[in-house]
Amino acid sequence: MMDTYKIDLLSSGLGGKTFEYEIGDAFFAKIGGLIQRGNIHTTVACLSAGSVFKFQIHSVGTIIVPCDRCLADLELRIETSDVLDVKLGDEYADEGDCVVVPEAEGYLDLAQFIYEFIALSMPMSCCHEPGKCDDAMMHELSRHQPTRSGYEDAEREDSAENGDAQDVSVGEDSDEPVDSRWAALKQLKEQLKK
Repeated sequence: MMDTYKIDLLSSGLGGKTFEYEIGDAFFAKIGGLIQRGNIHTTVACLSAGSVFKFQIHSVGTIIVPCDRCLADLELRIETSDVLDVKLGDEYADEGDCVVVPEAEGYLDLAQFIYEFIALSMPMSCCHEPGKCDDAMMHELSRHQPTRSGYEDAEREDSAENGDAQDVSVGEDSDEPVDSRWAALKQLKEQLKK
């Protein structure tokens, strides 16, 4: 399957040639990585051939990645246009702005480059819109966060489940800290005020 992404750099008439790829779930499974599934249309145009080959790679479609917040599937729309410069040489090398392919081999495998361009076009943070995350996961997260938004409720739920009737208070006005591990810090704070 991945052989379809190999381009023979030694073939004649490569300049001006265009390649079309329909990238699906099998592609992303084979590559492995953060992107789990997707439906991407990629066009690769060889703009020039000779001593340096210039490929214009345009990809558009949707991908499925885990949400950074709730880990549920998140669908992202992707569109990216990139240029890849390739030249023939003695051994494979990545020179930053140009990839060197061994002349003895003569083939450029585009699969990894296409994947990397798609992955680089993803936003820094991949999260559902507010309120769209998985409810069960968000409930679990709120139970384990030591913040006002979830910690106090989780403590009350745990106390109620265990049959404890003690009141758990939160905040600076409280005489008792939420967690006994904070007692030493609270004492130090009081000493510094004096």
